[in-house]
Amino acid sequence: MKGAENQLPIKGKGGCYPMFKGANRVLNQRRDAPLEKPPEDLPAQLRQAIGDLEAKFFDLEAGRVNYQAMKGSPEYDAYFQKAGLLRNFNLSQLKDRQEKLAFWINLYNTMVIHGVIDWDIRESVKEKNGFFTRLKYNIGGHLFSLNDIEHGILRGNSRPPYRLFRPFGSGDPRLPFIVSLTDPRIHFTLVCGSRSCPPIGFYTSERIEEQLELATASFVNSPEVEIVPSENLLRISQIFRWYRRDFGENQRSIIEFLLRHLDAGEKKDFLENHREAIRVRYRTYDWSLNH
Repeated sequence: MKGAENQLPIKGKGGCYPMFKGANRVLNQRRDAPLEKPPEDLPAQLRQAIGDLEAKFFDLEAGRVNYQAMKGSPEYDAYFQKAGLLRNFNLSQLKDRQEKLAFWINLYNTMVIHGVIDWDIRESVKEKNGFFTRLKYNIGGHLFSLNDIEHGILRGNSRPPYRLFRPFGSGDPRLPFIVSLTDPRIHFTLVCGSRSCPPIGFYTSERIEEQLELATASFVNSPEVEIVPSENLLRISQIFRWYRRDFGENQRSIIEFLLRHLDAGEKKDFLENHREAIRVRYRTYDWSLNH
C-alpha cells in the first residue's frame, strides 16, 4: 500500500519498535523503553512538559532557545519520556480543529528542538542533510517527519515548496489526521530553529485563535516585513514567497494579508495607498541557529 513505508510494524523483540531501515532517525523511541499505554490526558501532559521547557529555556522576547542548557536537564528528560508515550497514542483522540492545531504546532516546534539536541546542531539546521525529512516521531504507529507535520498535516497535504508531490499519497494511513483548509497564520507559529523563523511560542486549544492572531501580528510588524517609502519598496520574508498559494492567488493577496495585520501608522498608510505600484522584494533567509 502506498504510504506503508511510514507505518511502523508490530512491536518487536524487546518491547519497542525497531529503528526503521535507511537514514531515518526516530527521535522518540529508546530500544530499552517498553511500549506503554499512554494516559488518556497525554496531550495535556505533553503541553505541561512543553510549558516547563518554555518557562526555563525559551526567550520569547528574542525568539531564542538555550539548547545547551536544556540538554540533559530534568525538564528535557521529562518531555522525552512523554514524547515516548506518543508511540501508542491514538490520534483520533484529537477531536476538533483547535485541539489539532495546538497539538501539531507545539509538537513540530519541540520536535525541532529535539532534533537540534539529538544531532548536536551547532550553527544551523542546514548542517545535516535531511533535517526536515529524516528526523521523525513515531505517533500511534505512524512515522511523521517535520515536513510531514507541516505540509501533510497542517497545510492539508499540500506540496512543499519546489517539490512535485504531496507528502501523503493515495491510501496513506496518515491522511485521516490532516487539518483541512490551510490557515496561512500557521506559518508564523512554526519555528524551524533558525533566526529568520518566527519567535517560538506555546499554543493551547482554548486560545489558539487569539494566539494565531498574535503570532501573525508579531511577525508582520517585525523586521521581517520592511516598508521603505523612499524607495517605494516592500521587503518581506521568504515565507511569503515559498507559501504564496496559502496567502491567495497573487502578490496583491499577500499585500492584503499584510494590511490586515500591520499596526496603524505611516508605513501602513503608505502600503495601502501604493499597493498597486509598490515594488516587492524578498529578504535573504537567515538559517543561523536561533540560540
